[in-house]
Amino acid sequence: MTWDEAFAVGYEEWSAHMIEDVAFYVGLAREAAGPVVELAVGNGRVAIPVALATGQPVIGLDSSPAMLEQARARADTEGVELDLREADMRDLRLDEPAELIYCPFRALLHLATWAERRRTFERVAASLRPGGRFAWNAFAFDHHIAARTDGVRQDERQPHTIRYSVGDNRIDIIRDDGARSSLWWATKNEWLGLLDVAGLELEALYGGFAGEPFTENSTEYVFVARRPLIQ
Repeated sequence: MTWDEAFAVGYEEWSAHMIEDVAFYVGLAREAAGPVVELAVGNGRVAIPVALATGQPVIGLDSSPAMLEQARARADTEGVELDLREADMRDLRLDEPAELIYCPFRALLHLATWAERRRTFERVAASLRPGGRFAWNAFAFDHHIAARTDGVRQDERQPHTIRYSVGDNRIDIIRDDGARSSLWWATKNEWLGLLDVAGLELEALYGGFAGEPFTENSTEYVFVARRPLIQ
């Protein structure tokens, strides 16, 4: 995983603009009749509203001790229970199969290779109940955005510069203090291929969190998949 622990400092400010996904994942959790798991739970930005809405603890996995500490503190403040575990999503193991596993805020893009993503999808499939759902979102590469922002210092949230390595499908986010986080984008067919090799079925692909149809002009993938009832 390509995550600099220094990014945990000021993460709440960094992620404050991302709010529209919360209602989407809460809606899926309300429909789940069993355990709910969040991959890359971070500071609990989504998991806490899910736990509040469902009245059930959310199992939250993250490889960052610093982010898990923030999630614990926020959960305590909100008076909700989270089952927080320091773990790598590529090695997902659960005590009982989940009804819903979700991965918000494009966190799957921190996986650098096809092999790492395939391993994660296969572990997710093995960790779901028959009929259980897997949901995630990721950006669709937009060359217009890349051309406009590549190498340009930005001041909003926390001062940083974004650099694109097109040949590697990689974006590096470099804060002024030197903290770095990298993301590797994927195409729609690559995501669908991961579902196929993991034995999952596509339920829906939206172009946004309000259920907008995905079109050739969409810049966000919002996926919902299922483990088949019979395999």
